[in-house]
Amino acid sequence: MLLLDEPLGALDLKLREQMKVELKQLQAEVGTTFVYITHDQSEALVMSDQVAVMNHGRFEQVASPAELYHRPQTAFVAGFVGDSNRWRGRVERADGNALQTATDQGLSMAGVASVSRLNNGEAVDIFVRPEAIAVARKAADLGEVANRLSGRIDGVLFNGANSRLLVKDATSGGEIVV
Repeated sequence: MLLLDEPLGALDLKLREQMKVELKQLQAEVGTTFVYITHDQSEALVMSDQVAVMNHGRFEQVASPAELYHRPQTAFVAGFVGDSNRWRGRVERADGNALQTATDQGLSMAGVASVSRLNNGEAVDIFVRPEAIAVARKAADLGEVANRLSGRIDGVLFNGANSRLLVKDATSGGEIVV
């Protein structure tokens, strides 16, 4: 086993990206377990077969990077791994993992629960990844979608292919990252 504690922390971005590839290749060649400690979420997701997310010294979830990202088991993991828009709300209707929820801001949302057995009236945290949101000038341009919000683009966070829009929700006045 090889323990790596923040091995890329002091490197600039380009060298860091190159070293990720080198370390992955080295791990495959050597065929030994690497325990890789990092605070960089992107680095953890790219470098790992399994990721352990800790909160106050306790493991919240141990899973593959894809499972952590797409099926977080706690609100902490959902908010910690990747970018998310987050609302608080209540379950209006539960049918297996399919939910209809109402946010505290008055939005009604359909979705899928990442945990099972939620009951009507139960408080929930609702997380929506920016890449799961489509933007259109007119609602008709979106076709059939379960959830719709109206808003105004307030800004652009330019980051090349990972650029995001800041949208001010017309109902709640809250900011949504798309």
